[in-house]
Amino acid sequence: MTVRTAPRRTAGLLPLLLDLVLPLGVYYGLRLAGVDQWWSLLWSAAVPAATVVVRLIRTRRVDFLALLILSMIGLGLLLSTLTGDPRTLLVREAWTGMLGGLIGVWLLASVGYGRPALMVLFRSFVQVKAGEDGLRAWEGRWHQDAAFRRGLRVLTTVWGAASLLNALAQLVFAHLLPVDAAPAAMQACWPVIAVPLFLFHLAYTKRQGLRA
Repeated sequence: MTVRTAPRRTAGLLPLLLDLVLPLGVYYGLRLAGVDQWWSLLWSAAVPAATVVVRLIRTRRVDFLALLILSMIGLGLLLSTLTGDPRTLLVREAWTGMLGGLIGVWLLASVGYGRPALMVLFRSFVQVKAGEDGLRAWEGRWHQDAAFRRGLRVLTTVWGAASLLNALAQLVFAHLLPVDAAPAAMQACWPVIAVPLFLFHLAYTKRQGLRA
């Protein structure tokens, strides 16, 4: 049992290592070695770019989101080269994070129109956990249970606000913090928000009976 689960845990940690830890390690490692801010940010930006390229090659499938990320990285590098300002690379990364902000806006907007977005997103999880009959029963609660409707609206609002807060904080950090402090603050922003968010999610869905 232990032998089988260990590789899975390692595989689950790999994206975190590549997307969060490795770029920071590259940046601050180069800074400690005396490399200037622009080149350090350039090489740290190359890490997620290389990761996206490898994923495209491995899957052999054109991924719109991956192409968008590569395009924004390329645009940020071009603008930074033209201006000679390392902060341009930070701002580029922050605007890439605004994709999460758009998701936050979508979540918040959905609360006032029909069913909240999280109810749509939860369907596949409920179906896997409870089957087709369980899914129908879970969805049927929307028409029968006012507390269920209110709970999903509250949960969707919290997720939307958290996503939007993360995106806005990244922009603020990129523009206002010292260049050497900004990468760590920007990378730490979502984990700092996500941990209490997930704890709230687990506690709230259990207390309000929102689970299938």
